[in-house]
Amino acid sequence: MVLIVGGSYQGKIEFAKEYFPGSFVFDKLHLFIKQCLEEDKSEAQILEEIRKRIQTGDWVIISDELGNGIVPMDEGDVRWREVTGRILIELAREADRVYRVILGMGQRIK
Repeated sequence: MVLIVGGSYQGKIEFAKEYFPGSFVFDKLHLFIKQCLEEDKSEAQILEEIRKRIQTGDWVIISDELGNGIVPMDEGDVRWREVTGRILIELAREADRVYRVILGMGQRIK
């Protein structure tokens, strides 16, 4: 599995298509996590669901980085930011490769 993170609209999906053609793409993981939290799923349940979705085939997971900006005022958004960060840490540990994409350019960090 390949994990790609970066800011919004930084060219993550284009990078994935160029460097990992033929792979399955799980885009907008951060929004998937938000939806799961709105459905009252726990962090463990969300991570389990992600793992089930990517268990077969070559996968590229793409997520916006949420922890590099202003801390939100809303408690739900703070929780979303924290849970997303912890899930991304776990996925990065499990990933074969991790990239951070800025301005359309990917930097391999694992």
